[in-house]
Amino acid sequence: PALTAALPCLCRVVLSDMGLFSSAPDEEQQKACLAALAAAFPDVSERTRKQYAASHKFKPDKASKALGESEKWRAETLPRAPGPDGSDGAAAASLLFTHRGFDHHGRPVFLYYGSSFAPKKWDADAVMLGVVHTLEAGFAAADARDPDNDGTAVIILYLDRGSKLDMDLAKRFGRTIGAHYPGRAHKALIYPGTPLATRLWAVARLFFSSEIGEKVVLVKQKVEGRKTFEEHLPEETLSLVGIDSWDKVPWGSDPDRDGAPACDADAGAVAAAGPA
Repeated sequence: PALTAALPCLCRVVLSDMGLFSSAPDEEQQKACLAALAAAFPDVSERTRKQYAASHKFKPDKASKALGESEKWRAETLPRAPGPDGSDGAAAASLLFTHRGFDHHGRPVFLYYGSSFAPKKWDADAVMLGVVHTLEAGFAAADARDPDNDGTAVIILYLDRGSKLDMDLAKRFGRTIGAHYPGRAHKALIYPGTPLATRLWAVARLFFSSEIGEKVVLVKQKVEGRKTFEEHLPEETLSLVGIDSWDKVPWGSDPDRDGAPACDADAGAVAAAGPA
């Protein structure tokens, strides 16, 4: 019940920091901002410059400052390993937030496994470092498969029994994504979309833009919930995510489908590796 009630707030916290609430200025302003960023950051990819420009409403000064700060952050943060096996960072990267293959269009798919989070035991900085390394590995795998992919991702929030919600960590996640991965959320699939959660979201989305409403999908806790996942993800990815082995899923396991392994740490590594 607490997780369900916090759902609208969580979506707002995370998605607003991803730069998804902004509207695009006129074409001339967009061109001017992109030209300024290209001149200031010639070694940064065009896709990244566009993402920063859009997330800062194509205001050159703000976009340039944000991109410069992010480049400095990347140089300082990415060389740091999440930590040795058993550390908070390594646990976050292997259990809590993992890369689980790709969607139908080659976008990386990330799984947040709610009951794997131990908020009173884990160090938030170490957790976020593990999350960042997972994001980097997933986006790099997508680029290796298709250098022309749109640079966005699908995030699955699996709030199973025993899931814990830490709003401080949620805010930290939102700030990190917004500052260093702006505009990179394509879809957020949330399961289970209980009747109460669905009603709450129906009201909450009235206060969001239509774009946000389309990005957030509550997957119903019904047999047809699997169809919703299938609309966004191929069977290979669903197997890596392990939806057929989730606790008390209404669709159960189907012997006619290829194996549906349980959600484990190794699956993320297999997914991130991409095709041989």
